[in-house]
Amino acid sequence: MPSSRKKPETQGGLSGTALKYIAMTAMLADHIGVVLLERIVYYRGSLERVAMIMTSQWGDRLYWLCQVLRSAGRIAFPIYCFLLVEGFLHTRDWRRYWLRMAAFALISEIPFRLAVWNTWAGGGCNVYVELAIGLLVLRGLKQSQGLTEPYRVIGMAAAIGGGCLAAVFLKADYDMDGILIISLFYLLRDKRPVQVMSGSLLSFLGSWDKYHGTGVLSAVPLLFYNGRKGQARWKYAFYWFYPLHLMALFLIRLCVIGIPLG
Repeated sequence: MPSSRKKPETQGGLSGTALKYIAMTAMLADHIGVVLLERIVYYRGSLERVAMIMTSQWGDRLYWLCQVLRSAGRIAFPIYCFLLVEGFLHTRDWRRYWLRMAAFALISEIPFRLAVWNTWAGGGCNVYVELAIGLLVLRGLKQSQGLTEPYRVIGMAAAIGGGCLAAVFLKADYDMDGILIISLFYLLRDKRPVQVMSGSLLSFLGSWDKYHGTGVLSAVPLLFYNGRKGQARWKYAFYWFYPLHLMALFLIRLCVIGIPLG
């Protein structure tokens, strides 16, 4: 059974805050691709500006730039899953941690739908929904590890299975794949190389069809994690960045590029 004691810190490497900056940058690149460039490339309206872009040599360049940005963005989610597990292991109150995730899931839903799905309704739910479900799964796994066999295995399977079903039912951003990555990061937490590679392998499989498996590259920064939290001047800045940058990208697409809702 993996231990719950704090892992020793190492000199050098990347802190938790550094990982957040890497994930945030990758996520921004991904969302520039999906919110702006994909809509320009695949938009089929009659806007003259869009038509002019797509009939020029820039159309092909935009397509490939979009692919590069979206491929680079595949490393963000596994890093966030890893940080979620680290946060769960070190938090003093998991309920407050979960309420924070749930609150930002509500705050982020409208910006997410407008930016990614270009509509007020329909589509899937934002990534905070996935992370909030993941936290409940982590709590279930922790509680189950204190049970005797076979109840321990049954409890762990129920926690993971229930989380996967919830992610599918709620149409969470990364479906059941995200729950499996979070679960693996937790269960293998005392074996860092195995932990990181297992989660990255799932990311590789999940991103293979469209983005050539670039999710596996998330293993590189995670292997350099030094166990330190790091320093962040604004505690909630990383939380607010998600809904705010999505809304900003949506407004750029709507007001500057001129692509309407629907």
